[in-house]
Amino acid sequence: MLIDHTELTLIYKFGFGAWTYHLRIPYSRQEKIRWGLHKVSGFIDDVEIKNINLAPRSDGDPIISINQSIRKALNKTANDKVVVTLYLHI
Repeated sequence: MLIDHTELTLIYKFGFGAWTYHLRIPYSRQEKIRWGLHKVSGFIDDVEIKNINLAPRSDGDPIISINQSIRKALNKTANDKVVVTLYLHI
């Protein structure tokens, strides 16, 4: 398990491409994350997510992109709080 029932903030960063809306995954910087090799599944609030890329960041914790369909299902937007449980596929 990567994180369990953790409250996170949905971040909006203008001009960040597919990553415009994202979640920073705390406490996972120590994981050896490589782009394209690590995916996560789990729940954001009560919405199930599957096989989302975990993106390493040189400036901090890795992130996952939260696309429009997920945001609509959550009924959430920038700076809203969500409860997240994620499992890392190894």
